[in-house]
This record gives sequence, structure tokens and C-alpha cells, in this order.
Amino acid sequence: MLSDPMLVAYVKKRDGQLEEIGRTEVIMNTLNPIWIQKVPIAYQFEIVQPLVFRVFDVDTKYHNIPVKSLKLNEQDFLGEANCVLSEIVTKHNKSLTLHIQGRNAHGGIRNMGSLTVHAEETVVSRLAVDMTFHCSKLENKDHFSKSDPFLRISKIVESGGYFPICKTEVIDNNLNPTWKPVCLTAQQFVSK
Repeated sequence: MLSDPMLVAYVKKRDGQLEEIGRTEVIMNTLNPIWIQKVPIAYQFEIVQPLVFRVFDVDTKYHNIPVKSLKLNEQDFLGEANCVLSEIVTKHNKSLTLHIQGRNAHGGIRNMGSLTVHAEETVVSRLAVDMTFHCSKLENKDHFSKSDPFLRISKIVESGGYFPICKTEVIDNNLNPTWKPVCLTAQQFVSK
């Protein structure tokens, strides 16, 4: 059965309390989400910064609500992963794969998959680029109607791989789509 996962990131304070630092978007109908929304956190070299990543399955009736407004106790908790920020930023490729731990029906701990966290140093800037995309004569991939195209924009990261930074809306039944303008900031598309 597929989930509609969303990730919520926390930093664990000295008193053990969790402080939410960000949420991703909800990715629908997948067991292998690749979130586009990034969670910014300032790395402080001299301080241990424990992080907790919790994954929730967002109920369908909440899909049109902004993620920041979602009440987490109304969503299905899938599991969590923990690390220290320095574990990520000191890796050669600045990526760390963690095991997501959840609970089984009897309250025991169960492996719920893995989570790969990628860190990147950002350049803070007010520079932004507005882009409008249009395609014509796309190949039809649907059997009973026209394709429902969208664009995923990625950047090349230091390791040579691709990292998604933006996704357009889906345009239903259209082989000649024009998407709404996309505004990308320098922080989204520039890696230092």
C-alpha cells in the first residue's frame, strides 16, 4: 500500500526537547519519496546538533492544507531517524543514509526503510530568476486520454548526481503545456 509521506525535521535541544525546524512537501502515492522542499539549518562547528527526522503519512483529506498548518497528531506516524548534523557535513559527499525506525503492532521497534539526508553549503542571496516553460508536441503516454505533464528541475551537485530543486504543477490532458512561471532563488540553484 502506498503512502503520502511528508518529513518533519527537528533539532534536539540540550534539555531533550525537540524544536521543529522545517517540513517538506507531501509526495503522493509513493514508498520512495524525493522531497524538493529543503530544510535550512545553520551548522555550528563547535556545537553538537542532534537532528531527528520524522516521517508521516498525510491523510488524503488534508492534501489541500499547507504543510505548516497540518496537525501531526492527525497524521499516521511512519517512523523516525536520528543523527548529528556534523555526521552529514563531514561526509565526503555530504550525504548520510539512516535507518527509519517505527513501531510494530506489539510496540516493538521495526525497520521502516531508509532516509538519505544530503547537506549543502548555501550562498544566501536575494538573486532570483523567473522562468516560464512551454513544451510542444509531447509524446502521449496515456492510453485513454492525453498525458498529464509536469517538469522537475534539478541541479548537478558536487558528487556529479542530480538533486531536485523545483517541480511544476501537473497540467492534465495536454501535449502542448505552458506552466505557471517558476521563481528560483540563488540559494536554490547555486551550490558553494
